[in-house]
Amino acid sequence: MLHWGLAFLLVVQLVLGFAAEHWTTRTISEALLAVHFRLGVLILGLMLVRLALRLVLPVPKEHMSRWRRNAKGSVHGLLYLLVLTLPISGHVIWVWMGADRTLVAGIQVPALFVPPDDETGRAVAWYVHVYGAWTLLGVVCLHAAAAGLRSMREPAFIARRIGFGRARPKPD
Repeated sequence: MLHWGLAFLLVVQLVLGFAAEHWTTRTISEALLAVHFRLGVLILGLMLVRLALRLVLPVPKEHMSRWRRNAKGSVHGLLYLLVLTLPISGHVIWVWMGADRTLVAGIQVPALFVPPDDETGRAVAWYVHVYGAWTLLGVVCLHAAAAGLRSMREPAFIARRIGFGRARPKPD
């Protein structure tokens, strides 16, 4: 469920970020950015939980060729890296802007640094954030396409991943 919840939140986050960047009125744009920031903090927290579970729980063995295993590992590694990097770069941008870091009920996200006068770090964080989001979109599409192709070979694959199918019988 954590996988699908994060997938949904990432879609919402991409839409919010794009809408905030291209909205016509500043008031609506700022409101969308505030929601975007809060959702980014939630995504970072959920992703850290997912990473901890991934490191603790065993990964089911799958019989696949070496290149597929390497491709799968690379795509998943890039997904984890991007989903962890984007909230961090967003936090840097948010702190640099001096924006309100209140989440809910007065709980504040700590600044973690004091921005220097030179804006180079803010520009770097912005480029990482924007191009990282586009890269994430591409990698997610690649991930979904691979799952779609696999589900054509194994019709119950997606149902098993969602948790509704039976485990695949082990080859003899």
